[in-house]
Order: sequence, then C-alpha cells, then structure tokens
Amino acid sequence: MDLEQLKTLSALKYQHSQQALSGLIKRENELRAELERMRAFARTTQAQEPEHAQMRAIGADVIWLGWVGKAQRELNIALANVLAQKEALMAQHRRANGRKIVAEKLADQEASAVRKSKAAVRMQSAIDSTVFGSAD
Repeated sequence: MDLEQLKTLSALKYQHSQQALSGLIKRENELRAELERMRAFARTTQAQEPEHAQMRAIGADVIWLGWVGKAQRELNIALANVLAQKEALMAQHRRANGRKIVAEKLADQEASAVRKSKAAVRMQSAIDSTVFGSAD
C-alpha cells in the first residue's frame, strides 16, 4: 500500500473516531444538564415558601421529590453507561490519532527521500553535463 493512501486512510479513521466521540460527548453534556435541572427542581421544592404549605400538607412535595429522585437515578445510570462507552472510545481515538500521526510522518519521510533522490539525480546530471559537456 502506498504511504499516501495509508495517510489518507488513517486520517479518515481518525475523523470517524472523532465524530463518534463528539456524539457521545454531546449525549454526556445533555445528561449532565438534565441532572442539574433535576437537582434544581429538588432544591426548589425543598426551599418552598410558606404559601405552598398546602402542597406540603397533602404530601405532594414528597411525591414530587420521589419522582425527581427516581429520574435522577435513571439519568445517573444513563450517564454511567455513556461514560463507560466514552472511555472505550477514547482508547480507540488515541490509537487512531497515533496511527494518523505515524502515517503522516512516514509519508512525509518518503516524500522527503524522493525529493532528495531527485535533487541528487539533478545534481549528478548537472555535474556530468558540465564535466563531460566541456570535454567535447
């Protein structure tokens, strides 16, 4: 396989890895925002003003806090799953990035070697034409 093709392929794999990772990070941020919203609901309910004493009297606040707690547990479980997936994807992403960097270096080294070889051939050709051209 040509090193330029390897460089292109590794760059594409890296981009694919990056897209998958960004999707997971987006989901993680959504879950964290929703968890924060639930915490705010709980804080607001616990700090209710006296005019909401009727809700406390019938236990609506306890039912609401129970629902909020259940929603928080579900969100925490979903967040834990996303973080586990993210950890696995991060390892793959680091590998893809390493492969991309190595492929770029190899392709650059090959291109540099080809340039040096062509320059050497041109130099030798110029020397030969100067030395042997003047002898005619």
